[in-house]
Amino acid sequence: MSKKASGLRFTLSVGKLPADAFVVVGFTLHEQFSSPFALELEAASAKPSVEFRSLLDSNATLTIWRETEVQRVVNGIVTSIEQGDAGLHQTRYRFSIRPSLWRAGLGHRSRIFQQQNFLEILETLLKESKISDYAHALRYPHAVREFCVQYNESDLDFIHRLAAEEGIYYFFEHQNGKHTLVFSDDCAALHDGPTLPYYPDQSSTSLDEPCVTTFKRRESLRLSEVLLKDYTFKDPLWLAEFGDDARDTEHQPGRYFHYDFPGRFKSTEVGKSFARWRIQALRNDAHQGEGASNCPALQPGVRFTLENHPLEALNTRWQITQVNHSGQQPQALESNTGGTGTLVTSQFAFIPHDQTWRPALLPKPRIDGAQIAIVTGPATEEIFCDEFGRVKVRFLWDRSGRTDDSSSCWIRVSHPWAGPRWGMSAVPRVGHEVIVEFLNGDPDQPVIIGRTYHASNLPPGKLPGTKTQMSIRSQTHKGEGFNEMRFEDEKGQEELYLHAQKNMTAEVLHDSSTRIDHDEHRRIGNDRRQQIVHNDFLQVNGEKRDRIESDYSLTVNSNFHINASNALLTEVGQEIHLKSGTKIVIETGTEITLKAGSSFIKIDPSGVTIGPTLDVGTGSPGSGRGWGGRMPDVIPIPTSIPAFALNPAQVSAFKQPRAFCEECERCKQQGCAI
Repeated sequence: MSKKASGLRFTLSVGKLPADAFVVVGFTLHEQFSSPFALELEAASAKPSVEFRSLLDSNATLTIWRETEVQRVVNGIVTSIEQGDAGLHQTRYRFSIRPSLWRAGLGHRSRIFQQQNFLEILETLLKESKISDYAHALRYPHAVREFCVQYNESDLDFIHRLAAEEGIYYFFEHQNGKHTLVFSDDCAALHDGPTLPYYPDQSSTSLDEPCVTTFKRRESLRLSEVLLKDYTFKDPLWLAEFGDDARDTEHQPGRYFHYDFPGRFKSTEVGKSFARWRIQALRNDAHQGEGASNCPALQPGVRFTLENHPLEALNTRWQITQVNHSGQQPQALESNTGGTGTLVTSQFAFIPHDQTWRPALLPKPRIDGAQIAIVTGPATEEIFCDEFGRVKVRFLWDRSGRTDDSSSCWIRVSHPWAGPRWGMSAVPRVGHEVIVEFLNGDPDQPVIIGRTYHASNLPPGKLPGTKTQMSIRSQTHKGEGFNEMRFEDEKGQEELYLHAQKNMTAEVLHDSSTRIDHDEHRRIGNDRRQQIVHNDFLQVNGEKRDRIESDYSLTVNSNFHINASNALLTEVGQEIHLKSGTKIVIETGTEITLKAGSSFIKIDPSGVTIGPTLDVGTGSPGSGRGWGGRMPDVIPIPTSIPAFALNPAQVSAFKQPRAFCEECERCKQQGCAI
């Protein structure tokens, strides 16, 4: 290019200082999609010193002029100031200027977002960084995230990670005194910018005409297919596999495949979208080019139109993805004695105007190892879970202060066994301390794998005194009491102890056998009811004693047999009444005696003896109270086996025309509940 005067000049306004407080000596500006821009600016001032603290985080605007027309404005905040050498009349300064979004990268934190989509999460993050100038131009729906964790990462990194997953990029639009952060998921949101002629011969044009001096286009071999797979426990038979193909790979000799698990999705809609955005991100630079220009208006978010290229197909619109501007204004220094005037040079990268650039997927923060959490729930609940037995927790790193049912998403609980309506289940209760692991180290996929005691929740018993005991002890819900099964393993004191706070029910569908090698003691505080559907056999090898404090009723619907090898002795305080519908036979081998007072009748082999007197035909028979017993009350006992509950997916599998396993074949032949 010639060294003809360009008509360019640069000005800088910083904070509340006068517009002429600084003169611009030079600058470099780096801009690209989905990245905070970086403006490094060299300035000089007649002020030998400035108050740094008053300028940090203040508004700053670089304006590029051509004569009296504004060519470009770059606005941001001052993030760093450096005072340099001092001359006779001027002092040198260096400013670092960044977008207000840069603040979001200063620190990092951990917290939980629930039931929010990307824009709702973004709004919270930007508000906290005092960013009000932002906009979005989204074409596609972006699903609500049930549980989304920002874990040990800055707000800026968190935004970048979520935006990359959602296929969303951002850029900046600058005005005098402000800049706007724009989020988009489609290239239709871009603006058309300048039309620039192609002048590869730098000496053939003057500096005051914006043009393109270098234009190099490149095509690269890249992936042609993406396949993402994931899993959700809510639909375990769901294939959860989605892919997408590149649309412009006919020239590639082979298929180049990208597979990823987990794919970070839990629904069909999200899986399809993520696959499409992933292949586009992986092919960002499949059709890319580089160029050089002297046009400061080139920036991400703006298309330019090329003309005057000898290859007519290239004279079309192109999209800027990143650019490096460099500006020099040496005459601003008092020590300048001439030479070059004000210049701007730009090195840029571009892609086709109708291609949507996607940010590359970023790794999630990993949680290596287990963490402690506290089970939470509503203030009125001691046990709080959903239909899957999931609970909510408060992580120790969560500073939100939420200790109720809004503290986290529902979190699955690991159990020793987990079958279809069978296994082992113990729901962690509100206030319990639990151990949480994360699937694949993913903060968004916590699973409770254990529980631990602490100073407020001590183990059953009094350790270490009860160290030989192993127990399962529960706590009455909203009351005092417990159920317990305890094993004592102290030598010589071994014991299995059972405690039921109220009822105890045992159901045995076949045999029940109990062997006791020593004593059995049983006390029933109220009634005992027992029903034996078939036979009852009892053998006592020693002595049996029964004591009944009130009435005793015995009903035999057939024969009643008593066999005593020695004697049958009955003593009744008042009356014995024997009644038979037909006859009573009393038979003995030697003697029968009936005695009432001093009178008696004795029958023996020698005859019948009656004494002391005999009255024939006089008197009347005595009477008794007769039978007054009652039938026993019997509690109902279940006679049917509960049906096995199968989920819809299992029912569907049973109905498929496939081979049955041995167990299922029996169900099929005997008539299964499904």
